[in-house]
Amino acid sequence: MLSERVEITETLRDAWQGLPHAVPTAAKLTHIQRLLDAGFRSLDIGSFVSPKAVPAMADTGELPGVLRVPEGASLMALVANEKGLERFLEHPQLHEVLYPFSLSESFQQRNTRRSREDALHEVTRFAARAHESGRVFYTTISMAFGNNEGDAWSTSELVDWVGRLQDAGTDRLGLADTTAQADPERVAQAFEACRGVASSSPAAHLHCTLQTQHALVQAALDAGCRAFDAALGGLGGCQFAKGPESNVSTRELVQQCAQAGFDTGLADQDLDALDAAASSLAS
Repeated sequence: MLSERVEITETLRDAWQGLPHAVPTAAKLTHIQRLLDAGFRSLDIGSFVSPKAVPAMADTGELPGVLRVPEGASLMALVANEKGLERFLEHPQLHEVLYPFSLSESFQQRNTRRSREDALHEVTRFAARAHESGRVFYTTISMAFGNNEGDAWSTSELVDWVGRLQDAGTDRLGLADTTAQADPERVAQAFEACRGVASSSPAAHLHCTLQTQHALVQAALDAGCRAFDAALGGLGGCQFAKGPESNVSTRELVQQCAQAGFDTGLADQDLDALDAAASSLAS
């Protein structure tokens, strides 16, 4: 009997953008290629945003055309406005447009300088453009498990926006715990609530510590989640909503999924060297 698959996206963008120094372009290319060669099939490699806002992502456009991307692998990059989308579409090697939407109105305004309603209209336009060029449109919902902005949170509001974003043309959705508000109960509550409206279970983008990761991941798995964002070495987090937590550790996630009987397509023994390489880029 074949094991059920759990898809893991290595979120290099999230791992690198908050470092105190920029990772050199050549080092990024070498590392990304190692990941592709090791069997990673979903990579978030950067963002097309203002280099003044995120200097570490200024070289994103230099990466896709140099990489040897195996058949079946997908490269994604984040866009937050029309200019970013235009720059994304210049690179046929990029497969998936990542758009940041916030369940928190306050964070949406602070992060992208537009309201949630304006962002929804943008999703409609951007998704149509992405589909015209044969790309997948992926919307990640930040503050999906609560926020530290003082805004109210409820599963009913989350479910409502999941439905609206799907109707606007989103192909895939992710639920992001931007400021580490989630606990296992809330993770289970959110993913179970989305079952009735989402065409497929959203991905989980969790910010946590190694001590809290296992329980959060298990709650998501038990609630039917079969896709996770992660980072080797547990690097990163949201630089615009800083906290002590980081991304889910890829190595720990692969081990946990294997122990639970899920297939990730990644060999645990290959992750030691990749973990060390990721940490060296951050030091």
